[in-house]
Amino acid sequence: MKRILCIQDLSSVGRSSLAVVSPVLSVMGYQCCPLPTALLSTHTGGFAPVERLDATAFFSAALQAYRTQEIAFDAVYTGYLCSPQQAAVAADELRRCGAALRVTDPAMADNGRLYGGFGPEMVGAMQALCREADLLTPNATEAALLAGEQPQERYGLHQAEELCERLAGQYGARVVITGVPLEDGQTVCVGRGEAAWEHFTLRCSYVDAAYPGTGDLFCAVLTGALLRGNALQSAAELALRFTENAARATFAARRDPRFGLEFEPLLGELLPPREEPSWAR
Repeated sequence: MKRILCIQDLSSVGRSSLAVVSPVLSVMGYQCCPLPTALLSTHTGGFAPVERLDATAFFSAALQAYRTQEIAFDAVYTGYLCSPQQAAVAADELRRCGAALRVTDPAMADNGRLYGGFGPEMVGAMQALCREADLLTPNATEAALLAGEQPQERYGLHQAEELCERLAGQYGARVVITGVPLEDGQTVCVGRGEAAWEHFTLRCSYVDAAYPGTGDLFCAVLTGALLRGNALQSAAELALRFTENAARATFAARRDPRFGLEFEPLLGELLPPREEPSWAR
């Protein structure tokens, strides 16, 4: 069974980060090894007050323990990191680990601005982290920051495609830019693989609600599909359709958006193909 080290925060209430990533990758047939960088009572997307426990010291010590014990991972997936210091530790891990797949979701900004508490130093630290990754999954705002540009609040399809090409060249990685809204009520993600000709645009219907953790859900499914051997476009297609279906079902049920996408009833769609047991052959 392939083993994935997942480095990001854990919110006990509200579906985001490790609370999303762990069940998704587990049901896809992997051993998900969650390594929290912080513990939160809830995510910060609408809940208040939020109780936090910074886990930087534990996070760093745990990585050292894995090296001492020679525990290897088939993939390392980094998501939300709380500080430039944590991003530097994560970059060092990607540099050392030798994993077959290194995924970075550079969660630091959206809608044209950085998340609260982040400044230019976080952008620089995230850029350094992304140089160690094989796959980047920014939204359009994060893509602009990684490219060294001033982000805009909205991006068109052509702008997103250009950003995708720039990041692929700048970081030497595969890139999928997520959640680019279009005027016709659809959302797209654009991708660029290892070859210059390997690019794609995927569309989905837009749901008129904002759900925290949507990007975490997309990236978790994408990572799992890539480890199955899927090409980048087909992996992104699976991730997008699963996320879209979860959004439609959650919206139709009129759930409180703060609690995220109700993806749990759909997890059966992600089960790996069942192999016939050896005793039955």
